[in-house]
Amino acid sequence: MSKAESLVPWVLVGLAVIYLIAMMAPPIESAAPMRLDEFAALPLEDEGRVKPYDTLARNSLMIISSRQTFVDEDGHTQPAIRWLLDVMTSGPLFQAANQQQGPKFALAGEKHQVFRIDNPEVVALLGLKRREGSRYALAEFRDRLDKLEQEAKRIAKKDPKGLTPYEKGVHDLASHLQLYIKLANWMETLYIFPPSTPDEEWQTFQETNAEAGLKAALSGVPTMVMAYARNDAKTFNAELEAFRKQVGELRPADVRRSGTEAFFNHFAPFYQCTLLYIFVFLLGCLSWLGWTRPLNRAAFWLAVVTLVVHTLALIARMYLMNRWFVFVTNLYSSAVFIGWGCVALCLLLEKLFHNGLGNVLAAFCGAVTMLVAHHLGSDGDTLALLQPVLDTNFWLATHVTCVTMGYTATFVAGFLGVAYILGGVITPWLSKATAKTLTQMLYGVLCFATLMSFTGTVLGGIWADQSWGRFWGWDPKENGALLIVIWNALVLHARWGGMIKPRGMAVLAVVGNMVTGWSWFGTNQLGVGLHAYGFNDTLATGLVVFWVTQLAVIGMGLLPLRFWASHETLLLDKPTNLEDKPLVPAVDKRHRKRSTKRGEASYSPGPA
Repeated sequence: MSKAESLVPWVLVGLAVIYLIAMMAPPIESAAPMRLDEFAALPLEDEGRVKPYDTLARNSLMIISSRQTFVDEDGHTQPAIRWLLDVMTSGPLFQAANQQQGPKFALAGEKHQVFRIDNPEVVALLGLKRREGSRYALAEFRDRLDKLEQEAKRIAKKDPKGLTPYEKGVHDLASHLQLYIKLANWMETLYIFPPSTPDEEWQTFQETNAEAGLKAALSGVPTMVMAYARNDAKTFNAELEAFRKQVGELRPADVRRSGTEAFFNHFAPFYQCTLLYIFVFLLGCLSWLGWTRPLNRAAFWLAVVTLVVHTLALIARMYLMNRWFVFVTNLYSSAVFIGWGCVALCLLLEKLFHNGLGNVLAAFCGAVTMLVAHHLGSDGDTLALLQPVLDTNFWLATHVTCVTMGYTATFVAGFLGVAYILGGVITPWLSKATAKTLTQMLYGVLCFATLMSFTGTVLGGIWADQSWGRFWGWDPKENGALLIVIWNALVLHARWGGMIKPRGMAVLAVVGNMVTGWSWFGTNQLGVGLHAYGFNDTLATGLVVFWVTQLAVIGMGLLPLRFWASHETLLLDKPTNLEDKPLVPAVDKRHRKRSTKRGEASYSPGPA
């Protein structure tokens, strides 16, 4: 490589690091503002855990609007914390408590178009007209809430899994309104005052008012909300400073953890990883078209930088949940961890084989799993408390981690199989030597997947014996985990017994994707068994789409080799090296003639 080519990877990595540092910087506020970012980092207790106001605002707005920002009446994009404060100033309890303080505050929270209503029948029920974005303000349909309430009561008596799209739309909107009402009535629903001793609990405004009197209660958060409603930045900032100091003396660990979580929310590391993984994928694909070595190196090192950010984000989640060595606590975190494992495993394969495929698969798996996690996180708090039966760090760190690593390795093997099939059917680049390399990669990953799946399943049985008094109960989730072990063992034994060759191994590995998808998400949709959690309509649809794509790939893999674009290059035995040339060199006709004389052209694909 020339000197200029050798600098390309480091220039791209440097630009990525500069971008990440820029994303960490706090947002720029206008002159003399209220310090809303510091207010957002204050702790409160909600749904059983201490979290910052920023998390409460973002999660609530995400549930109601499917976004973490909103557009105000002037068309400006605003952060979720402003929406939360506007809602808090719109509540009837706050309005009543401050009638003697001056004019009644404007109900700003009701004017923001944040309620997402997609179903046209629900829109008609509320007397609204469909608009782009499908978002409406509460003030636009407040006078039709009685009709919505009647429909919601009727639908509440039905099985949630049998609802029509209209009924589901009514049900969802009613639940979103309940969340809005909870935030508007924050004086009696939100635990905003910290305990003075470790044995005490967080208190609401009304509880503090009853114990200490109105004067003592009207300090801290209530005073800040009042100042915000009057646009009094001086009072807001002064009370913020005093209250933060007070809470810091009483609950220093909670203040530190809430500040970290607010920064985590702002930086959005998994979102940044998604963008970088997409860029790595593009670099990896471009490296196959030309300028192979510098682009391939750039893709590898950029993927390493992204993996470091991914790793630090996982560690940050452990700190926020105070669960060290626990990577997976819910479906959201399982997607994040599977993505991390896929990237790490694929980069290891790239380091061993240097064929560029590891970079591309690492980026593809990382980006797809981050997108899956994004959809899984749209239903609420991704750091929520665990169900009591799952609340054990030891088994979460052992059984769950092993099983999830089994998922990870099986997916990597499956996508190696996809690469084998698509590379052979669609492109002329799959040579005999390249196929051999892919098979070696696939074999090693399948062995690792079998080991981790088996170990995790056995550990799960021991946990079940301790928790439920039986080692095995044929629960759907247990069956799914066992099915992965059996399928991986089947593929390996079929290969050892000579029943399949590289192409058949690739096809069976793709079937493993379907098996793992069922164990990961499909069993949760059944609603039966002790592991019946995480039901989600979007997941069910996504799983079906995933299966269809995998079936299509399997179908292509089963086509006779004469229909493959690489059927001629599969006859060659010339090694390939992405450091110097494309994945597979062009077909050499003279070589084929010589091979014919030696009898090599009589190559037959044999069984799959």
